[in-house]
Amino acid sequence: MRIKYIFFLTFLFLLLSCGESKYENNIPYKRVSFNVYPLTDFNKILTAPGQIAVTGSCNHNGGQSCGYKDHGVIVCRMMESDSYAAYAATCPIDLTKLQIVNDAVLKAKCSKCNRTFELDNNGLCGNVRLLAYRIMPHIQYFTVTN
Repeated sequence: MRIKYIFFLTFLFLLLSCGESKYENNIPYKRVSFNVYPLTDFNKILTAPGQIAVTGSCNHNGGQSCGYKDHGVIVCRMMESDSYAAYAATCPIDLTKLQIVNDAVLKAKCSKCNRTFELDNNGLCGNVRLLAYRIMPHIQYFTVTN
C-alpha cells in the first residue's frame, strides 16, 4: 500500500512539474552564433563592467548575429561579476527593436510597450523575459550561440 502511494505521488509530481516556461516569448527561432573578442571588438567597451554592445551586422566575426529581423544581439558585461550575457535585441511581446536605456545601468527598453528589461537580472521585466543566448568562454574570446 505504501509503495503505491509513493509511486502515485512521484508520478503526480512529474506530471505537474513538466510544462512550458512561465515567461512569455513570441520571437521566432533564428540561429545565432558568433565570437566576441572583448579586447578588440566594439571599441573595447566590453572590457569594463556594466557596458553594453549591440551587434550591428549579420556577419560579426564571420558568424550569424543579426537575430530576429536584423535587430542584432545585445552583449553586456555584468556589473557584479566578471561574466558576460547576451540577449536578443527584440521585445519578446511586440517584436520591435529594443533601445539601450543607459549603458551604466544595463537596461533595454521597448518603445512600443514601454517595458524596461533589466539585463543584469536575466533580462526580466515582470513575467516577460528577453531571449537569452548561451555564452561559451574561451581563453581570449567567448562564443554567443543558441
